[in-house]
This record gives sequence, C-alpha cells and structure tokens, in this order.
Amino acid sequence: MPIQLSETEISSRAISLPAFPKIVNEIIQTLDDDNATLGALAHLVETDPVLTARIVSIANSAAMGGRNAGGLRNVHAAISLIGLARVRELALAVSLAEFAKKSQMSAYFWEHSVAVAITAQELGRFTHVAPDHALVGGLLHDIGQLWMARFYPLEFQMVRTARDTGNADVIDVERHYFGLDHCQIGAILAREWWLPESVIAAVAGHHDPSQAMHERLVPLIHVAEVFSNALDLTSRQDNQVARLSEAACDAIGFDWEQDLNSLFGKIEARTEYACRVFR
Repeated sequence: MPIQLSETEISSRAISLPAFPKIVNEIIQTLDDDNATLGALAHLVETDPVLTARIVSIANSAAMGGRNAGGLRNVHAAISLIGLARVRELALAVSLAEFAKKSQMSAYFWEHSVAVAITAQELGRFTHVAPDHALVGGLLHDIGQLWMARFYPLEFQMVRTARDTGNADVIDVERHYFGLDHCQIGAILAREWWLPESVIAAVAGHHDPSQAMHERLVPLIHVAEVFSNALDLTSRQDNQVARLSEAACDAIGFDWEQDLNSLFGKIEARTEYACRVFR
C-alpha cells in the first residue's frame, strides 16, 4: 500500500540516521572564507583520527604515485605538498565515505554519488562556472534515497524493481509508493543538516532543474548526473540515462562543439581513483 510521507516524519526520523559528519559543514564553511588558512583546515582534519590517517595515506599515494609511500606523516605536510583545495576535497570525500559505511547503503550508491560529484567539478571547470559546492552537491544529490532505504526498505526495493524492470521514471515510481520523491526528501534532510542553500536547491532540483535554473549548482548537478550515467562510470549493468535538459546545458554554458575528449578523460580517471575510498 502506498505511503504518504510528511515533512514532519522525514525530519523527525532524520535523527535516527547515522550522525551527519560535523566536519563536513565546517569544511564547507572554509570554502566561503577567504581568510581560511592551511593551519585552520589541518586543525579540522586532525580532530578526527580516522580522517587524519586516511588523508595522510591518500596524500602519500597521490603525491608519490605509490612509490616510497609513508614519506608524509602529518596533515600539515600533506596540505603543503598537494594543496589546500585537494586536501579539502579529500577530507569531504573521506568523511562522507565513513558516513556511507555507517548508513549501510550499497557501494554502488556512493560510487555513483562520487562519480556525479567529480563530473560536476570537472564540468564546472570546463564551462568556467565551477560553483564552490559542486563536490558536496554531487556527493549528496541522492541522499533522499538513503532515508527511503533506511525506514521503508520494502517500498524502496519495490521502487528499484519497478525502475529496473519497466520504463517508468524513477521520480514517478517514488511518488507512487511514498507520496514524495528522493529529491524532495533529500532537500528536507539537507536543510536539517544546515547545508548551504545552493546544495539544498541542487538536491531538490537535480531531476528537474527548471525549478531553480538561476542557481548555477542546480543545472550543473543535473547535467553531471546525466553525463556520469552516459559514461557508465560505475559499470552498472542496468544503468539508465535520464533525459538531458537542454536548458540546463545552456545555463552552464556547455558547448557540444568543443573538444570533449579531455573533459571525459579527466572525469573517468578521477572517478576511478576516488571510488577506491569506498571500497
């Protein structure tokens, strides 16, 4: 029997989800702070021993190509060598990877999220719009599905089955079973977690960017998800490519006449590397 979810139920049950990493919001704040320093970011990372170990390990591997790993021994050195922006990205990804493990969602769910995040970043750079929150918006765009799977696993599986065996749009199927879709649920969660308004808008509008085309992150995440599926970055047998909004492409200034080989090559290489965090 279909469920009619309310915003009150979604919000009240959100506290039963694994705790959303506080450090994610703190790192996001440094994106908007022109005075954020290497030391401030290092201090944030060092408050989490697991995160510190992962960042130093990944920085060693990235900086040395797997040779002589272990040369770096602290976050300050890692940031000095590979840069503030790169360590910030790694910290976000690793923190959300730990959140993913606690949430017990499938590896595919998070690998898809990573693929969309990286595609959004590279696409933003390619079109020269690059919103600061592209990585976060991509990583969290499908977070509403986590809520569905946690509290209504049977109905969530019915949605998956209906989507995989038929031609129905996933949004329509979700609304049939839940009364709301994962975009709407995800936006409620993002607001509960005090995420930036641009991220909330992107989570809400990534399937229908027309509702907030003025917010650059919204069309960017929409196009990024379609591209990540079209490139089959997660090698899923039943991968489905959603309809691409031409208006969203126009909104971010995407030009099909440009040489796209370099863009798609970077996306594929970075996704393959980043998904190791979740394996």
